[in-house]
Amino acid sequence: MSHNNTCSLNRRTLMTLLGAGSLGLGLHAHAQQKEKVLRLGFIGPSKTHKPASGSGWALAHGHLLRELAPFGYNDIATYEFPNGPDLNEAFLSGALDVGIYGDTPAVVARANGLAGKLIGFDNIGMNVWLLTPVDGVKSVKELEGQVVAVALGSYMHRYVIGLLKEAGIQKNTRVVYMLPRDGQNALEKKAVAAFAAPINTGPLIASKGFPVIDQAVDHPSLQGSSVIVASDKVLEQNPGLPQAWHRARLAAIRDIKRDTEAYYRFHADTVGFPLEAVKASYPLSQFPEEIYPSRGLQALEEVKSFLLGENLIRKDFPLKSWLVS
Repeated sequence: MSHNNTCSLNRRTLMTLLGAGSLGLGLHAHAQQKEKVLRLGFIGPSKTHKPASGSGWALAHGHLLRELAPFGYNDIATYEFPNGPDLNEAFLSGALDVGIYGDTPAVVARANGLAGKLIGFDNIGMNVWLLTPVDGVKSVKELEGQVVAVALGSYMHRYVIGLLKEAGIQKNTRVVYMLPRDGQNALEKKAVAAFAAPINTGPLIASKGFPVIDQAVDHPSLQGSSVIVASDKVLEQNPGLPQAWHRARLAAIRDIKRDTEAYYRFHADTVGFPLEAVKASYPLSQFPEEIYPSRGLQALEEVKSFLLGENLIRKDFPLKSWLVS
């Protein structure tokens, strides 16, 4: 039996599914047919309700399922979340086996006791675009006393706080919650002085004439990473899963480097963003070929230090304790 169902989950639908005891997948029926499904969460929006990037290519082109087949997996079910905190809720409830999401919510979850391990990075060095309304402020300093919108708890949120702190205007600038899908509308209505947009969304809004007054690439320590986290439970059942995932990703990256244009078309079709926005968001330098690249681990140390310094997490933890031996 082919299992190609996908779900887009938020807090309400997650709790509804859990309350029904089904996760919307008909697990009892699958158990009768001895199917073993890995539950993968990722951050959307996605036109296809599937992930992109290296792991997304590995999934779409069979590398991932081939590597997981020796553990008995017949299928991979994908679950789309609007942001990292929502994905963390699913992890905490036991509704996911693996999650691919931003470094900031992942570190927050680990500091708060989420039972899981970091099994790799999908992307390192993700940009943020700080956009303003047309005829809006011209510099970061001019945001003092104004309203800046961002998805709270995200890697973009960390960028905004760090940027305002660097400019010395953090205490006098209001930061409000806004999902990426609502950013352009807020800028058009001049409801906010600036909006911090993530990959894909940032270049798309900028292409429509909204000024960019700052970017995370100009502040390397404030760039983001997309990390891959597996639950302790799935790792106990499948100790070789991190290595298998890495082999699948590595095969995907080799495909991507052989035919980069094919990859970008796949990515654009998957997420539903224009090709040029995707190319601007995902330079090949973002795709690491190691499980634990030094630049990725250093970035996580910087994330952790930043969150501790801002009292956004209260408990420190040695990064080594998050890694798989």
